[in-house]
Amino acid sequence: MMKSRQILVAVCAIVASLSSAARIWAAPPASTTTTQQPSVPPVTPPKATGESARGDVGSPPEPVATPTGFDFGSYGRVGVGADLRGHEGYPTNVVSHGSRLEEAPYLELDFYYSRTIHDDPAKRWRLVLTPAFAAGDLFHYSGDFTSHLAIRNAYVETQNLGLPGLRLWVGSRMYRGDDIYLFDYWPLDNLNTVGAGASYQRRKFEVALHAGLNRLDDLFQYETLEVPPRGLGPAGQSTVLDRPRFVASLKLTQQFGNFPGAKVSLYGEVHVLPSGEYTDPTTRAKTPLPADLGWVAGAQLGGWLRPYVFLNLWLRVAGGLAAYGELTVPTGLDPTRKVTDAREVVGALSANWESKHVGVMLGAYVRRFNDAGPGPYTPASYTEGIIAVRPHVYLSEYFHTAVELSYQARQADGVDFVANRVLTPQVFRFSVLPLVAPLGRGTYSRPQIYLIYTVSVMNNDARIALYDPTDFRYSNGVVHYIGTGVEWWFNSSYR
Repeated sequence: MMKSRQILVAVCAIVASLSSAARIWAAPPASTTTTQQPSVPPVTPPKATGESARGDVGSPPEPVATPTGFDFGSYGRVGVGADLRGHEGYPTNVVSHGSRLEEAPYLELDFYYSRTIHDDPAKRWRLVLTPAFAAGDLFHYSGDFTSHLAIRNAYVETQNLGLPGLRLWVGSRMYRGDDIYLFDYWPLDNLNTVGAGASYQRRKFEVALHAGLNRLDDLFQYETLEVPPRGLGPAGQSTVLDRPRFVASLKLTQQFGNFPGAKVSLYGEVHVLPSGEYTDPTTRAKTPLPADLGWVAGAQLGGWLRPYVFLNLWLRVAGGLAAYGELTVPTGLDPTRKVTDAREVVGALSANWESKHVGVMLGAYVRRFNDAGPGPYTPASYTEGIIAVRPHVYLSEYFHTAVELSYQARQADGVDFVANRVLTPQVFRFSVLPLVAPLGRGTYSRPQIYLIYTVSVMNNDARIALYDPTDFRYSNGVVHYIGTGVEWWFNSSYR
């Protein structure tokens, strides 16, 4: 708890200093001050950690300029619910990226400081700092002051320095493209590294290159051992394993037209993990961990008729380390302790349609995952998919009603060791959301204050896959969720 407080104090001090600097040095004129974000997010909003998805509204991608001086934005969500049986409400997803309606509370604070270079308004540099409070119970719910604090962005970038259309950045960054909002899921590109990148845009063509390091605090990549005092010094720790993953990505995007318009993106990643040795803390015996590789190849096709009327299609194929993602430790190793044979294939779509009285969001994906562990018939390999549709009816400018229907299923390749058979969990969900949108009509209109009722119908395999027989949830094939929530974002879009 003390560590979290110290980090929070440091963040507040940074924010205060930036704010003071902005008032003293910048004093931007009225024409450059921050204005409130419109009722829907800008064209290519960023998203945060599988958490703060704003969705791609389908409009032509254009750079978002930060006003000179200090600026502020935020993304957040808070919700609470019950299951009508005297317990806390809970999600019922059986796929890797299911419905987002019962996601845990999450908060981001976006701080920006931007200045022009030699008084040229086209050339500028910008600092982006994003502290985030991650999933977990809030103090008012648990009575516990402990917070899960993370710095999601901490980087500086330059714009148009040396070459019009050129951007350079260095630091810690969430680096991602368009998402499926209904699932809080980025089917193509979603990276978290400490590194550097460059992008160049000329007319309607853009190329973006990035490279960085990522090291998980896990014995697969990092290990320390307790060691006795040396000389007169105290006991300490010896680092016996330290092998950060190198990740590089390349994205090419070509846009065609404006309204209507389209875009095509080609995308690739390379992952490299050096060799190392795991040390048994008791016997000090060494286990070699060989070097390993991973790769991603994918594409996105998007089209739009007018703002907020769009369709995105994705195809992604990943192998080796990249099949698990940069924030996940591989679940299975082959006999050589590598994950070369791991594979992931994803096909996905996201769409949105708007009119004056009705809006409709649609999302779906099918995902095939092959684990690297030995044997073709393992429950760690599976095929999964989900489809969801969320119609909105605008009863008035500010009072709306949304209904969400979804179906999700997962088919394992091998026998579940507990059930002693192959499991095929399936869930059908129906939700009703009466909501208030202070900024007016739109499926992406935020802030959004809502009530929610969800009923989930789960088959027996879903209950077995999710819960132990001792869990009170194990016996419930029909699950209710009734609660309330809020989601907001403003001025939190950056590239």
